[in-house]
Amino acid sequence: MTMDADIAPGATPLPESGWELRVGRGSGDRPALEVHTGDGLIDVAVAGGRGAVLVRGAVRGRGFSVAWGQLPPGGEVLVEFRSGDTSRTVTAVTVAGAFWAAEAPGRFREVVVTTAVDREAYRLRRFR
Repeated sequence: MTMDADIAPGATPLPESGWELRVGRGSGDRPALEVHTGDGLIDVAVAGGRGAVLVRGAVRGRGFSVAWGQLPPGGEVLVEFRSGDTSRTVTAVTVAGAFWAAEAPGRFREVVVTTAVDREAYRLRRFR
């Protein structure tokens, strides 16, 4: 993968959306996931922090859908974006060994995240 001049060093680019994921530090020196759009920082999640959830955010933009959250015990998630009869299973990227993120081309309405012990569905909210 080539590094785009606009991507911060150490950032993980999300090519469909143009967003990037960065690793920061939270309290207690815990890793934090920073989600950046072209307009700036939109979310920060701290590993093991209060309110740590499997899916922290799920949005659809113009031509893309993105979801992110904290990895469950065991560290694996299966991510499927859905809209009506259309679905797309995508591989999630792991960030800092504590978080995951996934994106897909297209405007989906729901993301289903499956772990070894759980399966949860979330509605995507519009991102402008």
